[in-house]
Amino acid sequence: MRVLITGGVGFIGQHVARQMAAEHTLVALDLLLPQVHLKPEVSRRAFPGTVVVGDVSDPLVWASLDRPDVLIHLAAETGTGQSMYERNRYHRVNVDGTSLAGETARTWGVPLIAMSSRAVYGHGRSECPTHGTRFGGTCCDRAAPASSTEDDPHIPVSFYGETKSEAEAVLAEDAKTVPVTIIRPQNVVGPGQALHNPYTGVLAALLARLREGRSLVLYGDGSATRDFLHVEDLVALISWCVTHPPRIGTIRILNAGTGVRTSLDELADAAAAGSPLSGVPVEHRPVHRAGDIEHACADLSRLRAFGAPNPRWSSRDAIVDFIRRSWEEPGAPSEAWDDALTELDERGLTS
Repeated sequence: MRVLITGGVGFIGQHVARQMAAEHTLVALDLLLPQVHLKPEVSRRAFPGTVVVGDVSDPLVWASLDRPDVLIHLAAETGTGQSMYERNRYHRVNVDGTSLAGETARTWGVPLIAMSSRAVYGHGRSECPTHGTRFGGTCCDRAAPASSTEDDPHIPVSFYGETKSEAEAVLAEDAKTVPVTIIRPQNVVGPGQALHNPYTGVLAALLARLREGRSLVLYGDGSATRDFLHVEDLVALISWCVTHPPRIGTIRILNAGTGVRTSLDELADAAAAGSPLSGVPVEHRPVHRAGDIEHACADLSRLRAFGAPNPRWSSRDAIVDFIRRSWEEPGAPSEAWDDALTELDERGLTS
């Protein structure tokens, strides 16, 4: 089988490629941006197949590609904070690029697997004994966060989330003629993440501080929760989707996560446990960035109903594995994350 992976030279793409290389012919379409790739040529050589350097938002690039048997669309601009001021770039890649991916898959007549995000849910679902189920924020002090289901409304609070929601919508027409699967992963972690990009998430920042012997900094009081998914479990789901395409006519949407909440304090504890250090202090800072949410967790009922693979890694084990396997890898100093926060502050995107 010939498989085309957009963003195939990136973090998730390289893991997908290594999983599929023995049985399939692989082609990656990737722009090899320095923000994502510390050493673009090294990343390119690591891909076990052909690499086409190009922009997914360029129709001429898509027209130059040979027809694959399946299209895995991973290419995207990520980073919640950065999306709030790089709106044109995020829309061009995430929405226009996905639209072209869908149109091309329809022209080729091949199945499409597209990566979305838990960011479409925004603050997500909450349950209250007084007010019942609510979306987009809690109603009162009695409300508790609940796991998001694929049928929950889209209420994104970041421009990144808005582009991912819009990108899902543009695939509706394509699903009428080719099989379309949309995966909404929670926070994906694992070896190979960009450690020099201050917009990739909190774990790379914690790793940088651990390696410098500094305290671990968390924004907020540490009670916010996330669902950390090991990249190997996401790859297993993508591979299953390749061999189990949905019926034509309706988009199949699947959450990806562990289904278990991990607080940021638990995240810091797991990160420290993965390091060779002991007694690492944790510092809480009263910072809120535009687009930040309090709670996120995936409901996996639909995934299980379809018979898709369940996650094998717990969030804690995924975090420990990331720290251990990334410890000797090159990355940015921790000041890079401080600089990124300063930039958001100067743009009025923190409180």
